[in-house]
Amino acid sequence: MEKNFMHWLKKVARFTILSLSVVLVVSMVLGTADLILEDVILKVISKDPYPMLIKTEELYSIFSMVLIIIVGYELFKSLYIIMYSNQMPVKSILKVAGMAMANKMITLNLKEVAPIELFGIAALIIGIGIAYYLFHKDPEIKE
Repeated sequence: MEKNFMHWLKKVARFTILSLSVVLVVSMVLGTADLILEDVILKVISKDPYPMLIKTEELYSIFSMVLIIIVGYELFKSLYIIMYSNQMPVKSILKVAGMAMANKMITLNLKEVAPIELFGIAALIIGIGIAYYLFHKDPEIKE
């Protein structure tokens, strides 16, 4: 009885991860389409006298969207590893966390952030870096 229940729970968990993977890939495709359509094509066909000129705020928006899509892809790879190898991809998850923090730092408006928040973000980045270094240093951990 207990074995059947655990088997059923494992199937539910796999279905949940599969569903999350589908949602993640769909959101990456829609995000890429939105990025191309709104930030590239509409700029080219705009009636603005300088159609190819992109303002700094728009560049932040573009960089943020690109980094979010890259983080989504790395997250998808992590879910794939979890699904098909029954391992926890610690290094991959730490990479995702590092990229998410890089995205936060790139898109951060320093005029609106308190110094304590910057110290918190710095502590997170240092912690992620140390954890990645320690896991990368251990030869027994493959991914």
